[in-house]
Amino acid sequence: MYGGRIQFATPMLWSLGFLVTFVIGGMTGVLLAVPPADFQLHNSLFLVAHFHNVIIGGVLFAAFAGLTYWFPKAFGFRLDEGWGKAAFWLTLAGFYVVFVPLYATGLLGMTRRLQHYEVALWYPWLLVASAGIVIMICAAACQVIQIVISIRHRDELRDETGDPWNGRSLEWATLSPPAAFNFAVLPKVHGEEPYWEMKRRAIETQQLPAEPDYEPIEMPRNSPTGFITAFFATITGFGLIWQIWWLVGVGLFFAYATFVRFAWRDVDEYAIPAQEIGRIDRERRHVHDEWLQQDLRHHREPA
Repeated sequence: MYGGRIQFATPMLWSLGFLVTFVIGGMTGVLLAVPPADFQLHNSLFLVAHFHNVIIGGVLFAAFAGLTYWFPKAFGFRLDEGWGKAAFWLTLAGFYVVFVPLYATGLLGMTRRLQHYEVALWYPWLLVASAGIVIMICAAACQVIQIVISIRHRDELRDETGDPWNGRSLEWATLSPPAAFNFAVLPKVHGEEPYWEMKRRAIETQQLPAEPDYEPIEMPRNSPTGFITAFFATITGFGLIWQIWWLVGVGLFFAYATFVRFAWRDVDEYAIPAQEIGRIDRERRHVHDEWLQQDLRHHREPA
């Protein structure tokens, strides 16, 4: 953790895939902004490939990067690295095998939304694209397998330190998943990478910061208000789109009533005792101290 020896590549792979794919999509978008080229390529499969280059790279790849990165913080164990890499490489390969041929067919004049086609020149490209779909199906299967395997082996993949990526921001200073109060004492932030500075200081001084004075922390009680209000807001939006005005009225009424009910609730917040906060924080400090000592032993060993 402190020495940076624990590194996992899958989130970075998804991030790099996002960057490359999104840049290619942006470059083809610039091409479509040129009037003579757009006159030829408008409503063609070139436009379809460009759109998917942007939306898949900017949304799907980035979402998978975030999912893999934040999964251990949310659930307390990492996703299996081997199946994650297999899913990434198959997704990346399958994506380009699908959409690069669509660029070519678009340049050859194939428009989108065709019921059938009889141009023999398009057939080899579409056949390759179909093979890419099979590759992406295999990639999706790898992701499902990754989640199943990770859940089965969650004890082996347990995130003991809360910092599986050797992170730089404060959320990685907490255990995974974090306690309800997040931080026993609010940390002092003096720069853009506070946790990195804390780890560097711990290595230099060869010890963790002194144990703070714990105090009770007041916490809000859980409430389903947000979920219920969002549900009725969705009903309202559906009614507005289809001009079902009575449904709009029902959604607005119950969304507002739920909010008013929450605002007038007579429920006290609760406080976590200082003893409980200290117990949880000492557990976190104990884990971090063990990793710090392991890091120090590693640096003391002869090369």
